Amino acid sequence: MDAKAKKTLIAVIVSLVIIVGLLAVGVVGGTAFFIYRHVNAQLTSQDTAEQQFAARRAQFAGQQPFIEMTLGDDPIVHRDPGKPRRELHSLHALVYDMRQGKLTHVDIPGWLLRMMSGGGRIRIANLEMFDDDRDRVTLEDLERHGPGLLLDLKRGRGSQVLVWTE
Repeated sequence: MDAKAKKTLIAVIVSLVIIVGLLAVGVVGGTAFFIYRHVNAQLTSQDTAEQQFAARRAQFAGQQPFIEMTLGDDPIVHRDPGKPRRELHSLHALVYDMRQGKLTHVDIPGWLLRMMSGGGRIRIANLEMFDDDRDRVTLEDLERHGPGLLLDLKRGRGSQVLVWTE
């Protein structure tokens, strides 16, 4: 290989390394920006968290959650395979951790929900009733349930989780 070919090869390799580095920075920056835009965590009092949960629960008054979980009992999933599927625009979660005093809002756009559900499988909660696919909630299950309340869970000592779709 002559000197000119070596210089060209080195220039190509350096260029590729720079391009790959810029792409990596772009992916990391894009991911950080996405999380910044769709996950909001704040320290708050239990009373303030209760008010936010009460206001959100009022929207779903009279609705049965898709997944019912109570302490000590197996979760109950209300699937209805006969219902038509409806496209979901977003999945939302409101989570309060009393030990840390942290209230977290999570918003996942529908397109990302579809992308995350490789093979149609989504893990909303660690149901672990059967140790097989029967305890997994699928995107199809959520689309058949349609917009509404998915999970309303109160744990001991004030921790709560509320999940819904639009």
